[in-house]
Amino acid sequence: MATEKPLVPNKKRRDKWDKLAILIQPIGGIVAAITIALVSYYGSVYLNNKQNNEAKNRLYTELMSSREQAESALRKDMFNSILGTILKDSSTLDEKILQLELLAYNFHESLNLMPLFDYLNRHISKETNNDLKKEFRKRLYKMARDVTSKQISSLEGSTAKEMMFITFPADTAKYKPGLSQELTIDWKDSKLFCDTIKVGKTVDVYKRVVYLKALAYNVDEKSVNVRLDIENSINDKFINMVTQEFTIDYFQFPMIDNTRLSNDMRCAVVMRDFDFPNFIQVDILYFPGSHSSLKEKPYYDEVMKKLLLEK
Repeated sequence: MATEKPLVPNKKRRDKWDKLAILIQPIGGIVAAITIALVSYYGSVYLNNKQNNEAKNRLYTELMSSREQAESALRKDMFNSILGTILKDSSTLDEKILQLELLAYNFHESLNLMPLFDYLNRHISKETNNDLKKEFRKRLYKMARDVTSKQISSLEGSTAKEMMFITFPADTAKYKPGLSQELTIDWKDSKLFCDTIKVGKTVDVYKRVVYLKALAYNVDEKSVNVRLDIENSINDKFINMVTQEFTIDYFQFPMIDNTRLSNDMRCAVVMRDFDFPNFIQVDILYFPGSHSSLKEKPYYDEVMKKLLLEK
């Protein structure tokens, strides 16, 4: 009987790819573990940084909010105290002017102080001592010019400004000191202002032709009555004409007292100097409504229009 040979399983010979797979398998596990560890680490770092930034922003916002509330409370108390002192009959003119100086230099961007200036100007007119009257009026005019200059400076970079010089007529001899005469004058000039709005590839050009006409003047009050006509057009197509008549003196402040135009623009007429009998210097300011005073709120349709344009 022939001897049977034992069955030996046929071993498949491993090629280089099988050997490579054996080597890569543990390496892949290590790489996966390292990747998970790195993602967890950097994810944790990112979340921590985000939470820290949010906490800092929240703290900064709370601090600023607390500061604004404290400042608002201080300004409110200050305003009430100063205004009460100005309106007291027992206060002297010197004290009233001092209180108005504090009020004007702290609230000139948010309050229309023209009534208070006129109020003190009327009280100064009743002063019997001419030397004191000149000194008080000098302080009042200086304060008004300072406020006007501060507001014009804050508008710098966003406003177009044109200067005009209103010349007095030849018959200035009609003026009699102390009578507060209103003398007629015939003077006019015009200036052009432009601004553009771009919507996609369309560009709309707004043109404003500002006509200023002087009608009368008062040397004692240092004021001039004017007529303001503003011709508005888009792409050389006439829209409308805005017309106003008013009196300007040192107590008109551009951020408060201005004319509202389309496209949320403002036009203000400001008297900078009254040099009788030579000239009256007037500045015409043209600026966006976003730079007007805090009490000037934009119309809702203008806000919506700007939001849609930004999109």
